[in-house]
Amino acid sequence: MEKRYMLILFVIVLLLNLSIFYRIFTPLIYALLVSYLLLPLNDYFEKIFKNRDVASVITVLIIIIPFVVLIWTTLDTLINEIVKFLENPDAFLNKILDFEEYLKNFGVNISFSSQIDTIIEKVESYINIETAFDLLKNISYATLNILLFIFSTFYFLRDGRKLKEVTDTLIPAEIKKEYLKFTKELGKVLQGLFYGYVLTAGITGVLAGTGFYILGVYFNVSYLVNYSVLLGFLIFLFGLLPILGSPMIYVPIALVEIFSKPMLALIILIFGIIVLTYLPTFVLTPYISEKKSEVHPLIILFSFVAGPIAFGVPGFVLGPLFLCSLVALYRVKKNEN
Repeated sequence: MEKRYMLILFVIVLLLNLSIFYRIFTPLIYALLVSYLLLPLNDYFEKIFKNRDVASVITVLIIIIPFVVLIWTTLDTLINEIVKFLENPDAFLNKILDFEEYLKNFGVNISFSSQIDTIIEKVESYINIETAFDLLKNISYATLNILLFIFSTFYFLRDGRKLKEVTDTLIPAEIKKEYLKFTKELGKVLQGLFYGYVLTAGITGVLAGTGFYILGVYFNVSYLVNYSVLLGFLIFLFGLLPILGSPMIYVPIALVEIFSKPMLALIILIFGIIVLTYLPTFVLTPYISEKKSEVHPLIILFSFVAGPIAFGVPGFVLGPLFLCSLVALYRVKKNEN
């Protein structure tokens, strides 16, 4: 009877903690999965530097630095474009008119220029104290989540094994045997799924770098040639974070080129949607993950699609996580029978 009360008390305490921390659940889950993914790299750095703190810091910096460079470069480019527009707005409007004439060659009659005044009026009416406050609140919340993700990733990398030992001791004795079997099977499925995920992101990065280089040579765009390796690497990194994904790279590039080289912008969008988005999501990830996790590719595909539909942004992580848990439970029950 005492053991039953202890089990009930454990469940109640767990639910209370989840009710408190559910608002920061997403960055914690991301940090946990990213640290699990980077654990071999962290162990490698620990062998070199003989210090787990240093190894964890270096591993986290490998994640942060590319994103900082990307954000800095994007902001710098955006500010330069705004300055150019303010210095010579007529040149920008002429590019819009040229783009409209270009679309007419394909039977598309859209007038962007006539809508500019309407768009400006709507933007001006939207900007007020309330929206500014909401924007500031959202920025603060996003910054808090990013900081939480960074520090949580560091501590998960440094103390992940200790955390598992503590968790194992907290599990009630009645279910500990089943729990250990479940975590063992869950680890196997997660490893297979992550293997497919990382390998898919790597293949996508290679395809992206190669594609950008070829397009840069053909259309004589120097930055696509000079930074093709960097762009491919960024596609690889963003491919590991499905909340962002490769569109965060190829969509801004297409927008930059849409008025000066509209055909290049169109090709980049088609290349990005088909090769860098649909191919990895619907073909590569399910196929490669199946080989390691022994889970049917259709189930893997449903987990990546149904998760975001059911849970929104957190579903990108929760969908595959719930899938792995379900498969692990099934395998434990199957082995018992």
